[in-house]
Amino acid sequence: MLKIVRIFDRTLDILMLVACGIFTCAMLLVCADVVLRYWFNRPLGWSIEICEFILVGMVSFGMAWLLREEGHVKVDFLLNRFRLRSQAFISGVTSMLGSVCVLVVTFYGFKETFRLMETGAVESGQLNIEKFYLLIPLGIGFFLFFLELIRRSYRQLKASKELRENIIRGK
Repeated sequence: MLKIVRIFDRTLDILMLVACGIFTCAMLLVCADVVLRYWFNRPLGWSIEICEFILVGMVSFGMAWLLREEGHVKVDFLLNRFRLRSQAFISGVTSMLGSVCVLVVTFYGFKETFRLMETGAVESGQLNIEKFYLLIPLGIGFFLFFLELIRRSYRQLKASKELRENIIRGK
C-alpha cells in the first residue's frame, strides 16, 4: 500500500511540474503574441485558443497536488472555534462529501468526453481542435482530485479518532 501511495504522490509531483511547464509556455506565447502584435503588426491568431487549452490543463493537473499541500483557500473562521478533534472530524466529513461531488463530476466528465469523441465535435476557432481533447486533462485532474480528497478524508478522520482516544486516556 505504501508503494501505491508513493507512486500517487510522485504522479502528483510530476503533474505539478507539467502544470508549471505549460504555464511557462502560455506566458511565453502571450508575450510573443504581444510583441508580434504591437511591434510587427503580425499577431498570432491562434495563441488565445492555445492558452485556453493550457489554462484548463494547468488547473486540472495542479489541483490534486494543491490539495495535498493544503494550499486551497479555506474559510476557517468558524472551524477554528472548535476543538482540534472536532476540526479534524469536520474536515474529514467535508472532504468525504467533496469527494462524492468530485466523483459525480468526474463520471459525467468522462461520459461527455467519450460522447464528444464519438461525435467528433470541433471547438470553434482557427485551429479546429476536437472538443474532447479539452476534456481529457479535466477528467484526469478530477479523478486525481477525487483520490486526494479520499486520502485527506481518511487522514482527518483518523486524526479525529486518535485525538478522541488520547482524551479518553487522559493524555
